[in-house]
Parts: sequence; C-alpha cells; structure tokens
Amino acid sequence: MGRYILSEFSPTVSKQFERIITSSKAIADYLKVPHYSLESLTQNIVRRQGMGIASALLSRRLLQDAVSEVIDNKDFEGIARAFLTTIKDLLRSGIDLTKLQQHPSSRIQDLGKLGLVYQGNLRQIKRIDSAELYWQGVQSVQYQQVYLFYGYLAPGNDELAVINAIAGQGSILVLPSTDLYPQNHQARQWLQSQGWSVVANSFEAIPQLNHQLQQCFTEKSSLPSGVRLNVFPDLEAEVRGVLTQVKVLLNQGIATQDIVLVTKDEQLYGDMLRDLAWEHNLPVQVSYEITLEQTRLGAWLKLLLEVIRDNFPFETTARLLSHPLSNCMSLSIWSAARQTHPQGLNAWQKLGVDLSLLDWQDCDQRSAWIDYILNIMSIWDVLENARFYAQEIMAYYRLNSGLGELSYNPEQKLTKAQFIAEIQDILTLLTIPAQPGRGGVELHCPSSLHGTAYPYVFVLGVAEGILPTAIADNSVLDFHDRKQLAQQGLKLSTAVDLAQQETFDFYCLLNVPTQSIVFSYPELIAQNTILPSPYLSRLGLKPSPVDNLPVTSVEQARQLYLRQSVLTKSTQAPSFYKSALPELGSGTRDGRGGVTLTPAISDSLLIPEIRQKWEVETRRESATAPDQYDGIINLSIDPQSRVFSASQLTQLGQCPFKWFSARLLKLKELEEAESELSAAARGVLYHRCLELCLSEIKTAADLSRFKPQQLAQAFAIAEQELQLTQLPGWNAQRQEHLKLIALNLSSAEFLPADREVIATETKFTMDWHGLQVRGQVDRIDRTPTGLSVIDYKTSGTIPAGVKDDTGKANLDLQLAVYQDAIANQYPTEVIDTTVYFSLTQQKNIIRPQKNSQELEVFADQVKSHLEQGYYPVAPDIDRKACRYCDYDLVCRQGDRLRRKNIDLG
Repeated sequence: MGRYILSEFSPTVSKQFERIITSSKAIADYLKVPHYSLESLTQNIVRRQGMGIASALLSRRLLQDAVSEVIDNKDFEGIARAFLTTIKDLLRSGIDLTKLQQHPSSRIQDLGKLGLVYQGNLRQIKRIDSAELYWQGVQSVQYQQVYLFYGYLAPGNDELAVINAIAGQGSILVLPSTDLYPQNHQARQWLQSQGWSVVANSFEAIPQLNHQLQQCFTEKSSLPSGVRLNVFPDLEAEVRGVLTQVKVLLNQGIATQDIVLVTKDEQLYGDMLRDLAWEHNLPVQVSYEITLEQTRLGAWLKLLLEVIRDNFPFETTARLLSHPLSNCMSLSIWSAARQTHPQGLNAWQKLGVDLSLLDWQDCDQRSAWIDYILNIMSIWDVLENARFYAQEIMAYYRLNSGLGELSYNPEQKLTKAQFIAEIQDILTLLTIPAQPGRGGVELHCPSSLHGTAYPYVFVLGVAEGILPTAIADNSVLDFHDRKQLAQQGLKLSTAVDLAQQETFDFYCLLNVPTQSIVFSYPELIAQNTILPSPYLSRLGLKPSPVDNLPVTSVEQARQLYLRQSVLTKSTQAPSFYKSALPELGSGTRDGRGGVTLTPAISDSLLIPEIRQKWEVETRRESATAPDQYDGIINLSIDPQSRVFSASQLTQLGQCPFKWFSARLLKLKELEEAESELSAAARGVLYHRCLELCLSEIKTAADLSRFKPQQLAQAFAIAEQELQLTQLPGWNAQRQEHLKLIALNLSSAEFLPADREVIATETKFTMDWHGLQVRGQVDRIDRTPTGLSVIDYKTSGTIPAGVKDDTGKANLDLQLAVYQDAIANQYPTEVIDTTVYFSLTQQKNIIRPQKNSQELEVFADQVKSHLEQGYYPVAPDIDRKACRYCDYDLVCRQGDRLRRKNIDLG
C-alpha cells in the first residue's frame, strides 16, 4: 500500500476515510464530514511539542522589538508594520534566513537578520509565527496516519511538506494537473520523489455544466447554456439584482444549500449583502472576518481611549456616555450638558456624572493598564449591554483574550499614550466573524469552494482589479529582488506565480456550478468606472438583459405601488406584491393584474400610512396650492388678541411661515451652549453696556469727560448680568468687544455736539393700524430741529424690512413703528429723524422715509393672515428671510415654491 495522488475526485471515495482534511468548512459541508483543516491538524502537532502560535498582536510586538535591535531607526512601529508581510513571506517560503545575510544588498541582509532575531524572540517564549507553522510541523511529526486531503488544489511548498510528513500509507491527495498552473506539475514531481504515486481516475466524469465551462475557458469551445452575465449600473443595483434572482429560485422551491454567492472581495460586498438581504427577507450568511475596530465594542473602546487621552472633551465624552454599550447618559444630564458644554473631568463631575474611573495615571505597569480597562468594562456592564448582539459578545471575549496577550511583559512601565497605542493595535489586528451563526445562502471567496459543487452559483464583482485581484508589488522586497533571489535558489512568489494562481483559482471556480452560473459586475463603484474581468472575454460571455427582474422586496414594491399613475384609496395592489411577499396569496386577484389586499394585510404592510405620507409629500412638491403642511391651517385668530413686537411683524412680513413656525408652532432648536458670543448675545451686550454708559452721558461734553475706567466698569456689569464669563475663552474675546464700544464712544457721529440724550431703552405699547404692538427704543436724542429716534445695530448693513409690492424685503417697518410710538409718547415734539446706528462701522444708516400707505396695507395683510389662518412659505424674492432662518428643515423652500406659483410679493 502506498500514498496516492488523484487528479479528480468522486465524493463517494470520502466514505472510505475516517480522517478527511479539508481546506474550508464549505468543502467539509459538501463532503458531509466534520471540518478538520491542515492548519488545525498542524497546530495540534506543534502544541504537543510545547510550542504555541503567536497571535497577530504578539507577532507585531515581538517584531517591533526585533526592529529596535536590528535597524537604526526610532520609528519601530512603522517599520515593523511595513516589514511584517515580507517577513511572513520569507518564513512561509522556508528560505534559510542565514543565506540572506550573504546577499550583496544591505537591505536584504537586514531582512535576514531581522527575521532571525524575530524568530529568536518567538522561541524565547515558546512561540512560532503562523507563517512558519507547517515547517515547524514537519519537524514535530512523530507518527503518520491515513488521511484524505481535499480542497488543497494549489498547495504551497510548506503545505506539501507537512502533507508529506503526516500522510501515512493509504493516504490520498487530490491535486489537479493543468497547464494553467505549472506549479502543480512541480508539486507532483516532488511528491513522487517522496514515494507518492499518481493514480489515474477510476471513474468516468459525467459531462456537466462545470466541465463544459472549464473546457470553454481552456480550449475556446462554445459556451454551454445556463451561463449568464449581468451588468449593473452600480454596486447596490448589482447586489439587489443578484438577491432578486436568488429569491426567485427560493420561491420556486430551490433549497438554500443548493445556492451559493461568490466574490473575491467579501469586505466590499458583505455589509451591503447583509443589509439588502434583510430588506428582501432572505437568509444570507457571510463567512469572512472583521476587525474589532469595525464592531460596536471597537467604536466604544476608541471613544473611551479618546476621552482619556484628550481629558474629557465635551463631544467625545457625550458620545461615549450615550453609546449603547455605556448607556450612562440620562435625558436630564444630556440637557444640562448641551447647555454648558462641560470640558474636563471636574466639569462633568459637577453634572453628576462620575468619571473618576477614567482618571488614569500617566505612567503605570502594563498589568495595571489592562486592569483599568477590564474594571471599566465590568462596572459599566458592557457585556450586559451587548447581550442583544451576538457579534458584540464575541468581540467582548476576543478583546479580553487580546488584553491577555498584551500581558507577556506585565511589569513593563508604559505611558498612557503607549498603552493607548497598544489597544489601538488590538482593535486593528484582532478579528471576529462578521456574522456569527449558520444557515441561509452562503457567501464565499472562490478558494474556499475548491472541489465543491452547487447547482446555482452567483459570482459578484467579476471585474478587473477584483477578479482577478490587482497584483501589487512589495515595497520591501519587490519582484525584481525576488527574481534575483530565485536565481540563487531562494524561491519566493513572483508576479507570474501570482497571476497563474489567480487564473487557476478562477478555473477551479468554474468547476463548482452544475446547473447555472451567473456572473455580474457593476459599472461604477464609488464613482470609479469599473472594467469587466478579462476572464469574461476569455469565456466569450456577453451581457444579458436585467430589466425584467421581478420585484422581491417589500420596500421596492411599495415604491412602485405609490408611483402608479392612478392611485386610489382602495386596497388594490399590483401583482408584483405577489413576488415580494408569497404570503400575499391570501389576497384575491382582481382580473386586472393586481391583487386585492385584505384590510389586515394592507395594514401590516403600512400601506394606508405610507399612502397618506406619500400624498403629503406629493402635494408639497407639486404645483397644487399650499395646504396645512405649508402653513394654511384655516384657524382664525383675532388680531386684537395678539401683542406683536416690531421684530415679530418684520418676521411675518418677510415670510408668514417663519412667524407661524416660531410663534404658533413654537418650534425652536434645543438649547446649546455657545462656544463663542452669538450675534444675538453680542447685540444684547452692546445695548446693555451703552445703556449703563449713557446713564452718565447726556451731551458731547459729558462724553468727553467719560473715562475708560467708567466704560470698563459698565462692561463688567453687563457681562456679569449676561453670564458671559462662563463662555469658553471669554477672557480672550472680551477685549475685542470692549475696544469696539470704546471706538463708538470716541466717534463724533455717535453723539454730535448739538444733541442731547433724553431717554434710553424707552418701552412702549400702542395700537398700530389695528394691531397691538409693544417694544423698546434704544435711544432718543433732542436736536435743534426735533427728536431723533436711534436704534443700535451690530451689523454694518441696512437690515432687511418686510416685503414691498415688488416682493423685495425693502419696506422698513421697525423705524416706522418706533417713530409712531415716540410720537405718541411725545405728542408736542417733532420727530425729526429715525435712524439705525451701526456699532460696527460707527455711523448712521438712514432708511428711506416711511410710506404710510404701504405700511397700512401691510397691517391689513397681517390681520388677514391671522383671520384666515394663512401662513404660506413665501419668503421675499431675494430670500433674505432665509439667510438666518431656523426652520428650513420644515419649510423646504426652494424650486417647489415656483411650481406652486406662490406670490412671493
């Protein structure tokens, strides 16, 4: 009895073996045997010899130590990260690293020395790198057994060596022979030199789609039936199209285990596949792994480290406390935090949030740092909060094991920054399954399906750069270096080897389908144009139309239903609901291609609610007249029952909906602490400071005697009253505002020599054209020709008024109201001028004299709005009312106003 090599394999042969070694779980499931891989077998052999396999995290750390010893550069982490892949390639190849030290290139000499020191560091703690597992296994094998090796269709030299070492008499290795991959011819020759025999197939393969496809790929024969190519506009359309075809098969009674999804880039397609599969109510299972950084726990830990590193900044700390895995932010605390924007530990403690647990020392032992993390996760019940997410539970235990791996040198002193860097390495290096669990239509990479068979195969991303993968040169040991090493007998993978491997993988993939295979690719990925794979042209494939795919998603069906040209309020739904939800069979067909839904099904699909919302949005964006969703509430208000300010009237006169949102709906943004002085607060500060100053200033002569100390005292009183000292960085800002007020007091135009201040902050209430108006005038001066009414403005431009008869916001209302109010209070005086005084530019801004007739018309319009309940979205033509509006999310002003033909005038 000997050891045998087969080119092809019948699954019935597997029943003769107790130990079957498969390269992936998908292959084991195909053979209906437990999954036992060559890697796990070799790991057990090595562990029995007292050696462990270093994790990715430990490998990175030990390589950094080796870099610090070998290479004269302070960036140990960066160099280790750049060299790690190359070092693993060298270890996997089995090259004698001492020979690299004899190479004329100093860079390659350093590589050899670095690899040897790294291996030495591993051996000191009885570890090996995962890349040298098979070579170590060869040295550790003590006995051989009978195995069937299946799925290793393109084995590397290290895999061949360990297979040869552990395979006893009677073992079989399935190793196809094809000119597409010459390396397998070399592998056969080497195995034959080790006593293996090549055995011809004892069974005749039944011609099927897979064999015909492979023949078409190698010999340019005609394409068999059952092969299609679908081209989609983008990635989402491709995934939707494929899932639609999968659901059609499932609705036809095809079992999920008879369908497989394949892509070379599982990370690119995985998340979208899972999301859209949920929408299509499809069971889809992905098998790739993600880093801890991509989990909720990883995001939580990154926030935690950022909070500790940056000393409890407001936004990051708030995000940490409100994270689902923390759940420490109550509504009352969040409301208080928004209003104060706490910065630093003490500020958060004042809000009642105890974060002393995160007040870490700057330098401590590694074991103490690890205990800090574990203690936080325990006290904050992170595992309990993650109980609803299987992925997060796995991430939690993987993180714990990663923290254990960090403790290889527990007494080492680390700064806070160094420990944070180590945790960040954990998050980027350690992985967990992207989707724990089993069942459903599976997504695999091509190599994990070598040797399997599925009736229906869908291959996604058959595009250049994805399948085949773009071959990238190694910056540390490029293809030219590898070619030179090969000439010296030091064999490493070259560009040709990698290209042949890609082609052979695709060739093996063609052996998987037995009834149908659908290739697809998107024309765009993230705005980048995608070219088809060269393998498609080699097969002679042409795109098939995909316009007639049925609707298999409830969400898509709803969209199509709502977009029908005739939408009634009956419970009629088109027939595509039938393919979207098979359970709609309880409805009855109406003879017009539709399905009459029972009220229960209609309600379960939320059709009435969706129809109502759809109709609201349709009317809102259509040319129909404004309705209640545009401020036409048709609820009458007695104009005499409201008391207006001049600013309220201006707001209503610029856009009725703006006043409606603010005054009737009482919409407002949540209170938020200001990081700097807002425009409104700035105006209040200036007004109050000038009011205090003018209590001692009546004439220009008084102003000339006014001292800077008096201004400083008035400014201090104003800032205390307004609590401005609590603003972050206020001490740096206040001097600028103080100087601006001083500049106004020194301006000749602020208080001319022929004037006298007779009143400041004068309050009034009056009937103005049938409207109750209340307000406050900033200043009244007496001049030789009468009284001058002055209103301070912090801006340097003329403020917008209400809309005039042309629709422009040019009709000044505020000064007109103030003029009438002061005329009522001073009936014997002549109102000479009414002006705005710009505190920014220290000069008067004079508006045109009031137009009493236009103002009276405006007052009638206001009364009409109130009596009719009519507050449409109708800003001025220049949209000045929209520049500082808080209600843009509810009014949706824009082109739709022209469609509605709203009179902006």
